[in-house]
Amino acid sequence: MLIVRRARVPASLLPARPAGAQIDPLEPAVLCDLAIEGSRITTVVSAGHLGPHPAAREFDAGGSLVFPGFVDAHVHLDKTHTWHRAPNRSGTFMGALQALAEDKEHWTEDDLHRRAGFALRSAWAHGTRVIRTHVDTSPQWGERSHSVMAELRREWAGRITLQTVPLCGGSDYLTAEGAKLADLALRHGASALGGFLTMSAELPAQLDRMLALACERGVGIDLHVDESGNPQAECLRLVAEAVLRSGFSLPVACGHCCSLAVQDHARAQSTIALVREARIGIISLPECNLYLQDRRDAAAPFPRTPLWRGITLVHDLMDAGIAVACASDNVRDAFHAFGDYNLAEVYAQSVRLAHLDSRLEESVRVVTSTAADLLGLPDHGRIAPGAAAQLVVLEAHRFSELLSRPSASRLCIDAEEIHRAHAPNFAELNDR
Repeated sequence: MLIVRRARVPASLLPARPAGAQIDPLEPAVLCDLAIEGSRITTVVSAGHLGPHPAAREFDAGGSLVFPGFVDAHVHLDKTHTWHRAPNRSGTFMGALQALAEDKEHWTEDDLHRRAGFALRSAWAHGTRVIRTHVDTSPQWGERSHSVMAELRREWAGRITLQTVPLCGGSDYLTAEGAKLADLALRHGASALGGFLTMSAELPAQLDRMLALACERGVGIDLHVDESGNPQAECLRLVAEAVLRSGFSLPVACGHCCSLAVQDHARAQSTIALVREARIGIISLPECNLYLQDRRDAAAPFPRTPLWRGITLVHDLMDAGIAVACASDNVRDAFHAFGDYNLAEVYAQSVRLAHLDSRLEESVRVVTSTAADLLGLPDHGRIAPGAAAQLVVLEAHRFSELLSRPSASRLCIDAEEIHRAHAPNFAELNDR
């Protein structure tokens, strides 16, 4: 048994507020004592209310903020760390597509394993314990990429829970290859079906077919939608309509949803109502969308400066009771040149960009409990009896400190082991 004393736990991640606890909206945390036995948290009480146990080791967190292991709900491990080979010189979405399409000739099993493995080591060091990656899936590349991800899932079992989702065009599901691509991904352990959607007259039929395939196979769907500043892009709305039309009851998540933020107010509200009714979860990718959206080149007329942050209507979705998570998305590839799978940094950027400081208590869920729920893992992302004993002891006593230094070093507690991991050196990627 391990007893952790004086852990400052975010209030919204506790099973219940301790009686009489006063939560400061600017510092929404409660000082707690925790007991861990094996791989599970067994006890969570207010600090000072957990007596000694003769067989237990003790660790004093000293009032540091303690989060559950972070949950990164949307990444691309097959693309990661390719910037040195395939930079996006225009910074545009189309430039990213072209650069990575040309780079795929390098995606051998060894290359995929080396880059994705480096990413997992980085995530582990920063305290992430659950990752869902989208994997480019086609007859040419799918088998190789999914095989490597399945191998990494086995290698990291017990440390990081690695989920996969196939990424192909929504139109692929209407072809004879659609069911084969779905089965390829599921054969290698995929957790959901997925794809990227574009507006077309065929989109409702594509969605109906995708939902039918998912229903037949007993899995949910996780989609890329409306990753642009085009107010006419309404894939999110069509997804909600398709879910309601089919009565699909398995989990549905939609990532990006950027165009929702530039649509007519009444239309956006109407779409949000449909999303709520369809019980769709939303995954915002703030760093990548800040990087790509509203980018203007040297020939652009005044103003050249971007006018919006690129993120979706996070507050409005939350206000409607819709589950919203935030995640890393692309890291050091043509879609986003930066990043390190540090969800404390993603969280801090989300707070800054979306003004989540106005709902700080709730905000911590975007990289913890809400993200875990969207991935079907209710025992992760929270600090409660029965939850996974995966904790991150941050070098911060206040939220203002965490949000000021999200890259500060941290201790991790996994089961009853206390350790300090270090992110691997970029030199290991041999891209110098």
